[in-house]
Amino acid sequence: MGQLLQLFAGKQKQLSFEALLAPYMNLMFKVAYQYTGSHADAEDLLQDLLIDLYANQQKLQGIEKLKPWLMRCLYNKFIDSYRKNKHLADVDSLDNEQVVSLAAYASEHDDKVLHQQIIAGLAHLSSSHRAVLCLHDMNGYSLPELSEILDKPLGTLKSDLHRAREKLKMSLKLQPSDVGLRQVK
Repeated sequence: MGQLLQLFAGKQKQLSFEALLAPYMNLMFKVAYQYTGSHADAEDLLQDLLIDLYANQQKLQGIEKLKPWLMRCLYNKFIDSYRKNKHLADVDSLDNEQVVSLAAYASEHDDKVLHQQIIAGLAHLSSSHRAVLCLHDMNGYSLPELSEILDKPLGTLKSDLHRAREKLKMSLKLQPSDVGLRQVK
């Protein structure tokens, strides 16, 4: 009987954990994919984060602003995995799955080429610049929200965002293309 009660209590914890994080799962996967550039790596990153969160789920109940906190945890997990696998990364090669998945959504050849160029440009950015650019320009987070998520001063974020955009712009200008590049702000 005691084992049955423990099993039931464990199931209740799992349901509570799932209910708490379910509204944020799609967003977390999207951001993880933007950080890693690979479907498989994004799944691995998110899985590692969820394992850590599940082990410490009692702490989740007291967090007032869960969304920014989760984004911060995801960013920290990404930085940890980036540092751990830094020697394995090859920025010169693109992940085919990444290019194909973005190209599948493009309606015209020009858009496909532009998406490939942007992905290639993002691959050349540092992890911190890629994170700031993805969160701000692709996910619509404001600079004050990013300051809270990334735990960086507002001025530093503005500088990082500017530098990331400039590096991406230079990367796009250097890539050969049959498409005229659109103006990148």
